[in-house]
Amino acid sequence: MPLTSVTVQVPGGETLVAGVAGDGPLAVAIANTTTGTHCDWMVWADHLVRQGHRVAVYNYGFLPNRLGIKESLKAGPAELAALGARLRELGAQKVVYAGGSLGGSIALTVAADPANRAAGVISLSGGYEVADELRRTVRRLAVPALHVVTRDDPLDVAKIAERLHAATPEGRSELLRYPGTQHAHEMFNGTPYLDELLSGLDAFLARL
Repeated sequence: MPLTSVTVQVPGGETLVAGVAGDGPLAVAIANTTTGTHCDWMVWADHLVRQGHRVAVYNYGFLPNRLGIKESLKAGPAELAALGARLRELGAQKVVYAGGSLGGSIALTVAADPANRAAGVISLSGGYEVADELRRTVRRLAVPALHVVTRDDPLDVAKIAERLHAATPEGRSELLRYPGTQHAHEMFNGTPYLDELLSGLDAFLARL
């Protein structure tokens, strides 16, 4: 799937380059794991475009491994929010913030701020090392949220997702759990539940 390079101006002077595909009215902006790259999301991104959506992937303008997860959670939201704003400039009518692991935590943080005009948020294996901070954050969510995890994730984020789901205002959160140990984008890598996962994500987006 070809991506079009788009520049994104982040408040504070930083400029990122994102890869964008599709031209649908609903856009999904995807943030990476701590060690991942935009390439990790190509299976889902290709599926989103085939479903008629727009998608954007990018690499952080900082190194999460150097900053650590908690500091990255402070640095990352401005980038993802700026990407969402850029997608609206390009014609998207609704923006869903999404991400895996660290990216899921960042997506939840961005979506909880009304200024970022989220249509919804998807966290895949999010919350590791920042569960307490995120429980306070998700209580402010005014948009639909979807948490996706595997039951035996080695970072034990299944329990974290349950707590975040419970902390979200009633009726605004869904939780999808799949068998296995895959974390974040690994859930798209030929897993036996891949079709079910994609169907669950599609159904969530269709309701927005």
